[in-house]
Amino acid sequence: MKIVNFCLMTGLAFGLSVAAAAQHHVARGTPSDIKYCNALAKSYLSLYPAQEGMTAADVTTLSRCDSDPQATIAALERKLKDKKIELPPDDRIAQSPGSTRNAQ
Repeated sequence: MKIVNFCLMTGLAFGLSVAAAAQHHVARGTPSDIKYCNALAKSYLSLYPAQEGMTAADVTTLSRCDSDPQATIAALERKLKDKKIELPPDDRIAQSPGSTRNAQ
């Protein structure tokens, strides 16, 4: 029975690490997603003076632009809209010529 438990635990440990690695590669976005996410993060950071700290949740959200840009973009857009801050221009979507505002 001990050998069966050992094999199950070992298989589970390796299976979870492979699944986590696969998720990491799927979650990566395009360079334009990462660029827009970083622009949103910069806008959000500008709300806080250098001496004032952010919550751990906000710091975690800002640090995910490289690993999960789509989810981070959605979260940052929501946070900026809630604070009535204009979003930075989004180069990922087509805009009419001469337009300076975000089309969203």
